[in-house]
Amino acid sequence: MTLLLFGSFIFFIIIRVPVVFALALSCLSVLLWTGETTLMLIAQRTATSLDSFPLLAVPLFILMGEILNRGGCGEKLVAFSERLVGGVTGGLAHANIVASMFFGGISGVATADTAAIGSVLIPTMMKAGYDPKFSTVVTVTSSIIGIIVPPSIDMILYGWISGTSIVELFAGGIIPGILVGLSLMALSHWICFKRGYRSKEKFSLPKLSKAFVVAFPALIMPILIVGGMFTGIFTATEGASVAVVYGLIIAILFYRGLRFRDIPNLILKVCTTVGSIMLLIAFCKTFGWILTAERIPHAISEFFLSNVPYQSLFLLNVILVCLVIGTFLTPAAATIILTPILAPVANSFGVDPVHFGLVLVCSVAIGHVTPPVALTLYIGAGISGVSVSELIKPLMPFWLILIAVTLVVAYFPSLTLFLPGYFR
Repeated sequence: MTLLLFGSFIFFIIIRVPVVFALALSCLSVLLWTGETTLMLIAQRTATSLDSFPLLAVPLFILMGEILNRGGCGEKLVAFSERLVGGVTGGLAHANIVASMFFGGISGVATADTAAIGSVLIPTMMKAGYDPKFSTVVTVTSSIIGIIVPPSIDMILYGWISGTSIVELFAGGIIPGILVGLSLMALSHWICFKRGYRSKEKFSLPKLSKAFVVAFPALIMPILIVGGMFTGIFTATEGASVAVVYGLIIAILFYRGLRFRDIPNLILKVCTTVGSIMLLIAFCKTFGWILTAERIPHAISEFFLSNVPYQSLFLLNVILVCLVIGTFLTPAAATIILTPILAPVANSFGVDPVHFGLVLVCSVAIGHVTPPVALTLYIGAGISGVSVSELIKPLMPFWLILIAVTLVVAYFPSLTLFLPGYFR
């Protein structure tokens, strides 16, 4: 059954069947082979798996990110970031990364970050004399911070599947997200210093203050969401609802980038995105049920305990598996598929579920910049007009930095467990 389940899934992926249908067809293959269970089970599992209040946070946060993207929030955050760090060597590169850190703390989606920040800063960097390849690579690699820092969609998916507290996962992602941003800034500074990318505009406190006032409504959104959840005022799903309402208020009334008549088309676009994700989650539940029924996680645990007896080696294997899976699955799909398989194994090794969730999410996030899928890489290439093949070489140092930070997160669990322990 294990061979049939995974073999059929890999086969369907190879022949380019969409992941969601590859999952469904692999489950169907197993049920047809055994002949012991009615096929109605797939329909039942698909319907009941989506009946979840915590899962409602996913479409709400996606809606919030789209509202702020359409409302001009990204432009205001870019302007503030430029005033904040734009006066140093390679200032626009630093502004790009800082803007991604701010926007990632609002949208929770890497692709939205690339589209919102990249559409403004990639042309700006190119006009200022920055190499188009470098400008694109900085944008796409910093965009994955949105997957790590709260409110991360991938964190919600992992928490829902594994039964881990989403609030603790959000708290655990703050320090790793900041670490990714600072590491990328250090590498960018070194490259900009070597290439002579100097800032033409000096730091100005009055201009920074003015940009801060304009960006303030957007800047306080992460505090509103995360602070409310950490203090117990509302749950993650309720926080998402509050964020949608607040996002509509500042996008329509304050920034005036969104009009009431734009909302139906915006919701229609969000429904298209959410529909594919929810269908994937639904079929994943059936996939996970078959895994449990066949005791596959238990067998994998025994294999690792017998052949890889150390927790450190297990975490290294998890990172390697995620890097490979990330080459042909999106981070969300990889999280949904790998969590029911690897989370029980991590529990057998005594790995804290919050820590393991951060290791898993940081690892699959690198898939956003790893071809052939690499969604943010294709979005960035489309904005700059540079082909993906030309971006591979300048991408490598940033790719290695992302892997190095993931290893630090894996082998220094206090980075992810300090804040959750404090709020716990």
